[in-house]
Amino acid sequence: MKRLVLLCCLIQTLVCFGQDTHYWTYRFGTKAALMGGPAVGGLEDNSSVVYNPALLSFVKNISVSLNANIYQLSSINAKDGAGPGLDVGSSQFSAVPTTVSGLIPKRPSNRLTIGYAIIVPTEFTFKASARLEDPKAIVDDVESKGLEEYVGQFTHNTRVSENLVAFAFSYRINDKWSIGYSNQVILRTHTYSKTELARMILNNASSSLVSTGEIQSIEYSNLRYSGKLGIAFKSGNWSAGLAVTSPSLVLSGKGTVARDVTANNLTINLQPNPAKPPIFSRANISANDRQTDLTTTYKSPLAISGGFVYDNKRTVFAVSAEWFGSIAQYNIVSPEDDLFKRPTNLALDGSKFLKINASNKSVLNVAVGVQQTINPKLSLSTGFRTNNSFYDRAYDDEVVKTSRKTLSNNAINLDISSWNIYHFVFGGTFSQERRDISLGINLSFASEGTLKQFANFDKPTEASFLLGQQTTSQVSFLSYGLLLGYTFRFKSTNGRQ
Repeated sequence: MKRLVLLCCLIQTLVCFGQDTHYWTYRFGTKAALMGGPAVGGLEDNSSVVYNPALLSFVKNISVSLNANIYQLSSINAKDGAGPGLDVGSSQFSAVPTTVSGLIPKRPSNRLTIGYAIIVPTEFTFKASARLEDPKAIVDDVESKGLEEYVGQFTHNTRVSENLVAFAFSYRINDKWSIGYSNQVILRTHTYSKTELARMILNNASSSLVSTGEIQSIEYSNLRYSGKLGIAFKSGNWSAGLAVTSPSLVLSGKGTVARDVTANNLTINLQPNPAKPPIFSRANISANDRQTDLTTTYKSPLAISGGFVYDNKRTVFAVSAEWFGSIAQYNIVSPEDDLFKRPTNLALDGSKFLKINASNKSVLNVAVGVQQTINPKLSLSTGFRTNNSFYDRAYDDEVVKTSRKTLSNNAINLDISSWNIYHFVFGGTFSQERRDISLGINLSFASEGTLKQFANFDKPTEASFLLGQQTTSQVSFLSYGLLLGYTFRFKSTNGRQ
């Protein structure tokens, strides 16, 4: 019976609803959040600052709103996440940040409405670790007869956070039409670390140790700007809106990237000329670099959203959709060639060794929601939305290329989540004269998603630095969340003409 000790095949995960490759992770506004977020067409909510600034002119009450996904239980399971039969999974209880939005008081005759919002569009923390100890057939029996003692281990940590501040202006052209513009400044911070090691004992006279390892450490911040132009129409029980968000403009950003790759007593090809026959021998190799104060670039795409709302004062029905354009591959950081490497003729480019790639595929998300007024003090809401991932599948091929030879010129990619998420929400709003309190439950799930393997300890080879060939694993994702919202109205009407 083979000896298999999987000491730590688990993920200690704080998955804050969404992931690092989704746009519609959270919905904002006390009313919009309980309906799943279909607010582009108009819900008379402060959240219009974010969804469609033109709608601010139709908001009847000057108010301040706070809403949050207070608590949630998230569960993720990656089948074969560390190799065949080595599933990686866990569940985690966590809390999520609060968002604030409101309108600036104005004179009744003023056609200009000003609003603001402070939101958290992305908050994602992910931690994973695994260890495998198991005899493996790695080296030819001529050099090492029988199975070699083998140990493989990895740790993987990442945290992505974005904070958005928006100031919006809306001008009411007449009783039916309005236009608006929102200025959005987004601060993104990302910390990432990865450690991977493998050890093998040769069955020779000296029980020689063969080892490999890689360490990656990345930390960067980026400040960017996007503008959103909106138009809105309202007539009777119907309203509609259209909004266009510009591609982001980088304002500033700095980052630090470090990477270290080592191999001891590993069989490698010492022939630098690929046209000549290879010369295989056991040798030690090392590649190391760390660069600080690198200029960073992070991009968000052109986005176009539209929607409509039917409101007969008792029943509200809303539908919204938003298309996000694609972004071709670019570099978050572009380091210089200042690589320490031994032997010095290693086929490594220092400017690529620390490079971080990113790209986004085009996605379309749809939301639909209903609110039903039960009595003047209580209304019930429900909604559904898609939250498709913009993950670029080209990186799946890069994982395979990298695992064939760890020492390569492939840039680093930080994306983890690649599955589409579906959100269902249900809740109620309790209204008083000058305040509303909303409470709801959000269910999020993904079925038959995929995840890049963190590592593969199956069939390790020396050519792949004592690791197996990384591929993708099937992922199931499930999350329950508690939503809470509070709105305080300063006065009953804004005196619209």
